[in-house]
Amino acid sequence: MNDTLDKFGKLIVEKLRDKQIDKFQGLLQGKWRDKESKDLHAKLSKLSQEQKQVVADVLEEALEGAMHDFLFAIQESANLDTELKVYMDNKNVAELSDGLHGEIFGEEGWVHRFSRHKSFYQNKNSSWIKKLFSKNK
Repeated sequence: MNDTLDKFGKLIVEKLRDKQIDKFQGLLQGKWRDKESKDLHAKLSKLSQEQKQVVADVLEEALEGAMHDFLFAIQESANLDTELKVYMDNKNVAELSDGLHGEIFGEEGWVHRFSRHKSFYQNKNSSWIKKLFSKNK
């Protein structure tokens, strides 16, 4: 494994994925006090468990799709030698991988290794959303 690439991957997972899942969990729990969050919490509270699960699945799919597309843009820019370059520890991350956009997936992927919220699609028994729902029954 490449330490610099893993450091970048951990940053991407923690700041782009886990932070938004934490925010969603807070919305479900009514944790946030701003007006928009209170309004969203009220709307989410009216949903059934199954509907909340669908929202959580869509959120996770959207986050991982956005991560994939962002990483693909970085990789593509490096391949086309454009102005966009991302460095970690003074190394171009796109040059450290044969496909940044694939680094997030699978058993050895960044999400599996670095996320506090394991993917629903990888292990249904450890779904972050099912754990949250069981606490809020």
